[in-house]
Amino acid sequence: MNYNQLLNHDLTISEFGFGASPFGNIYTQKLHDDDVQLCVETALENGINYFDVAPYYGKGLAEKRLAKALGKNSQKIILSTKVGRYDHNEFNFSAESISQSIHHSLSLFSRDHLDIVFCHDIEFVDSDIILNSALPTLEKLKQQGKIRAIGISGYPLPLLYSIAKQFPLDIILSYSQLTLINQNLKSYSQKFHDLNVNVINASPFDMGLLTQGNCPAWHPASQKLKNKIATLLEKCAQNEIKIEKSAFQYSLNTNNAQSHLTGIGSHKQLQHCLQWYYEKKDASAIDTIIKLFNDL
Repeated sequence: MNYNQLLNHDLTISEFGFGASPFGNIYTQKLHDDDVQLCVETALENGINYFDVAPYYGKGLAEKRLAKALGKNSQKIILSTKVGRYDHNEFNFSAESISQSIHHSLSLFSRDHLDIVFCHDIEFVDSDIILNSALPTLEKLKQQGKIRAIGISGYPLPLLYSIAKQFPLDIILSYSQLTLINQNLKSYSQKFHDLNVNVINASPFDMGLLTQGNCPAWHPASQKLKNKIATLLEKCAQNEIKIEKSAFQYSLNTNNAQSHLTGIGSHKQLQHCLQWYYEKKDASAIDTIIKLFNDL
């Protein structure tokens, strides 16, 4: 397993990051508790030291299951969680809410500090709230030793960059912006680096879109794009190309982020990802998929 040290920090994280959002049973495939435990144990055994979660995933279920599965190993990993979003339409970035959320997470994981905390999905609230309330609150908690690194997460890269220019962040988390069908993060990674802001790339599978059968009904992609992907999946099957393997290898073989968070939805999937991680990248399959998508 390869590791990257964060800019201006002594935190060193595995480039293959463990995304625990599926622990909240938010995807088509649900996980049993024994599968959750086995996933975490296998990840640790294979050198994955960076785990990400959020109260939003399963309304707290993912955090609870990850904390239980980690047990005492919680002290040995690099953990990131989030604040501000708690349900589909429930956002609260007030100082009081953030403080309560942080202390709840600390209690769950039996820790005296959290390594990384993100303001979650900031595009859904007024930027002034993030700049003038949420981030200053996280900065105070950081000064108190409750947090080691603070950041923001969301989809629109221009917004993430704009906030990063206005507030001294440690890190940003971008999702679905460095995939087989979207490479926008490439044009922003150096911009963040110039600000001494670290980058986490999440969701090589584009929240299940680039999988055979695990795309949730709530996926925000337009119906036009979903139809296009359905055709792409058919063509991949006809060409005997496993799109999950290509999606994972594409993202993990870029140098545009300190870690690539992959949502782990089953032990079998984790085993496949670990196998793909150590295998030589199948550049031919990746090129074929990108061409097929662009031609649709």
